[in-house]
Amino acid sequence: MTRKLSRVLLTVPVVLLAAVALVRAQAASHAAVEKQIVSMERALNDAFGKHDMAPFRASLAPDAMQIDPNGISKVLTPEFEQSMKGVSVQSWSLDGSRFMWVDDNTVLHLYRWTGKGTYQGQPIPSPTYASTVWANKGGKWQAVFHQETNAMTPPPAAAKPTTPAPKK
Repeated sequence: MTRKLSRVLLTVPVVLLAAVALVRAQAASHAAVEKQIVSMERALNDAFGKHDMAPFRASLAPDAMQIDPNGISKVLTPEFEQSMKGVSVQSWSLDGSRFMWVDDNTVLHLYRWTGKGTYQGQPIPSPTYASTVWANKGGKWQAVFHQETNAMTPPPAAAKPTTPAPKK
């Protein structure tokens, strides 16, 4: 009985240490992927403003879908490329990145986009909250889904009631 107890007492810490090492390695790997994804998102935003489809073809899955104010559509289409020509972006910023890992091969990237520009002559809403699902397909991270939600404009501040001056 003492030998079994000794083995258990020696085995448990070894297993725990291995588990901790695995979790740390996974966290480091996730951090590297998250950095890569932010870089790819920035490249895609830059390319969109320049009407350049090459980064989209390099970073998106062939069947990637999107939801934006125009509806649900595939991204890598002649229609999407044509719609890019109606965009003029003077400046933009991507911030507030958050990540939600579904598993080691799928991650959701959430962020805020702010910028100035027009689409078909109309101002581009800013800020916009966006999310992209990225999947590791054959060792390559690809965007498989993207959506954008325009931020609500806060209601105007209520007028402060004026208080009458005290009577003398």
